[in-house]
Amino acid sequence: MFSVTALLRITAKDLYQSIVSVVAISLFVSMIMLPGILFLPWQLAIAFALLVGGPVWFGASKAVEAMLQEEKGTNILTFLKATKTHCFQGIAFASFLGGFVLIVVSSWWLWAVEGTWFAFAIACFQTYFAGMVALSQLYTVPLVIKYGLKLPKAMFVSIKVLLANPLYTIGAFLQLVLFAALLSMTIVGSALLLPGVAAVFVSRMTSGAMSRSDLVDNGDLVQQQPSSH
Repeated sequence: MFSVTALLRITAKDLYQSIVSVVAISLFVSMIMLPGILFLPWQLAIAFALLVGGPVWFGASKAVEAMLQEEKGTNILTFLKATKTHCFQGIAFASFLGGFVLIVVSSWWLWAVEGTWFAFAIACFQTYFAGMVALSQLYTVPLVIKYGLKLPKAMFVSIKVLLANPLYTIGAFLQLVLFAALLSMTIVGSALLLPGVAAVFVSRMTSGAMSRSDLVDNGDLVQQQPSSH
């Protein structure tokens, strides 16, 4: 398994070697997402993010995986084809995570209105719970893209991978957050590059977690059979 430090080093190497492709993938995502988020009313912007954001993230992940595997074909065609292919999976996944975001926002809004310690405790618990759910799904999209799992199966396997590698997952996630913050604050870097960078990082992160997992044999996902009694 990659260490968290090795993961960051490998990701940096990938970004250096394929910076043009990473920039292109990031721009594809930004050109699709930013106009709707910035210029639509907030209600429509939320709906737009849920309906479009999920499929676009699947498309970016597939384009990055094709780039890392040095597959033939252009980034834009791979991106568009994968976005279309995984459209419903993307919407379902984004809606699932969006539901927990709504719960967190509602909890803190209730605390702002009531101002009680009980409401504050509920908001803190809901935030922690939603954060753990999001953390448990970090591997889902790469599992769908790389191993061809259906979305429900990928979400379940992602939870198993987190439980098997909790410190690695938390450490890698913190590295991703810090890396994104650094990218956004530098003069050369830009937050617009974040989609491609995050897709590369999560792909490598998943490879590291799965490399020594009993769920994988020679790069292929093991189909576990139910035990007979």
